[in-house]
Formats: sequence, structure tokens, C-alpha cells
Amino acid sequence: MSPASPRIGVVGHVEWVLFGYADAPPVAGEIIHFREPFEEPAGGGAVVAIALARAGAKVVFCTALAKDTEGAATRMRMAEEKVDLRVGVRGGRQARAMTILDESGDRTIIVSQPNAYPRADDELGWSDLESCAAVYATCGEPSAIVEARRSPILVCSARQLSALIESGVKADVVIGSLSDRGEQIDFRILGTHAKAIVLTDGERGGRWLSTDDSGLWERQPLPGDRADTYGAGDTFAAGLTHGLGCGLGMHEAIEVAARWGAAAVCQRGPYGA
Repeated sequence: MSPASPRIGVVGHVEWVLFGYADAPPVAGEIIHFREPFEEPAGGGAVVAIALARAGAKVVFCTALAKDTEGAATRMRMAEEKVDLRVGVRGGRQARAMTILDESGDRTIIVSQPNAYPRADDELGWSDLESCAAVYATCGEPSAIVEARRSPILVCSARQLSALIESGVKADVVIGSLSDRGEQIDFRILGTHAKAIVLTDGERGGRWLSTDDSGLWERQPLPGDRADTYGAGDTFAAGLTHGLGCGLGMHEAIEVAARWGAAAVCQRGPYGA
């Protein structure tokens, strides 16, 4: 397999998301009306898996889905995107969310129920991750993170940092944020639970540091008109994982990730119209 088309794993969740445009998020007691509403399987796991597949990677996506209409629609969408989907079946309804996109392109997300994550006892062919050049995990289930560590490169989201710590696994990279409260990082994880930390700062760029190096990156020019910011951070994570999986060093992989993230801001929703 050529370096341009690595095999990459994704271990994470899916949310069925209703998107729509509004002048601004609602205030207490207010009624707003969506313009141009549309629905997609999204959330961190789905967005990264599809971004990687569209870049030519051979994607193994380990997740959990309900046996409802949205779960079935997610299976169909992943097949259309040529993602090798591995599913732990769950009862109840698929996790849902609503995303309000305002005129500036900023997004407000309301999640209606907890996400479901794959577990080590799900029969998903976990050993196949050993042949993946890299794995990205956005997963709140520690046992699944242990399985994700089968790959030589493991990139994790800071949103599930507690699960990473509980798993006892050391990630190669943990991606967090300088501006998102849900993705803050305690720097004491460096060297104990992560070899490197990458901190995004939206369209302003960001910084990274490892046990033996550090760096900054600046704002990337948008390759088109600004649409909305939904999925930009997840697409950045996909680009970083892809770059590392192709054998790039951290500096070069972050350049790839920043370009991917900037391109995502120019598309409608997570995948474009």
C-alpha cells in the first residue's frame, strides 16, 4: 500500500445531527426557525472517518450504533463513503444532536443524550487495527482505547481524556484546544499519558509540544468562502492522523492538518452540500 493511501483506524462515536441556519442561538423563552435544515450522521468519529476516506485512506471505523432508523441510515452512509464500518449494536435510540449555524458560520451544538462507544468485548475485529498505520480515538470507553493502541500511532481527543487516563494507555498525540472548555488539557499528562500535545486555537492557529520539541502554527488562509465551523476541529484531527500515518514528522503533519481544517470551514456542515 502506498504512503498516499494508508490504512487508518477510527475508534469513536456517531451522533445523528439536525443542522440548520438561524440568525443567532436562542435566548431563554425564544422560538427560532431553522433555514435550510438538513440531517447527517456526524460527531467526532463519523466526521474523521469520512474525511479520511475522502482523502483516499482505507478506513476501519469501530463504533456503536442503535438498531433504529438513524443507525441504519448511518450504515448506508458509511458504505457510500467506502468506510469499513465495524459496529457494536446497542439498544435504544441513536445519539442525537442539533446544531445551530449562525450568519457568521459559528456553531452551537445541543446533544440530546449520551454517546455510545464501542467496547473491547464487541466483536469488531480489533486485531485488524494492528495493520493500520495510525488510529484516531475519540472514545469514552477505556477498553476500546486499549484496543486502539494496537496501532503504532495513536492520536486521541482531549474530550475523552479521562477514558485515556483510565485505560493506562500512552497516546502518541492528544489533541486539545486553547479556546474550547471541553478540550482543555492538564499538561501533566505529557510524558505520562501522551508523548505530544497539540492545542488548536480555531482560525488563529495553535501550538504543540512534546517531551523533546515544540512549535507554533499560524492561521491558514481559507481556500474559499467561509461557510461554517462545524467539523473543522475533527477534520484537523483527521488530517493530523493521516499525516502521521503517512510517515510525516509533527511539523509537517500539523501543516497538513491545518490545511484540512481550513478547507472544512469552507464547506456546509461536516461534509459539504
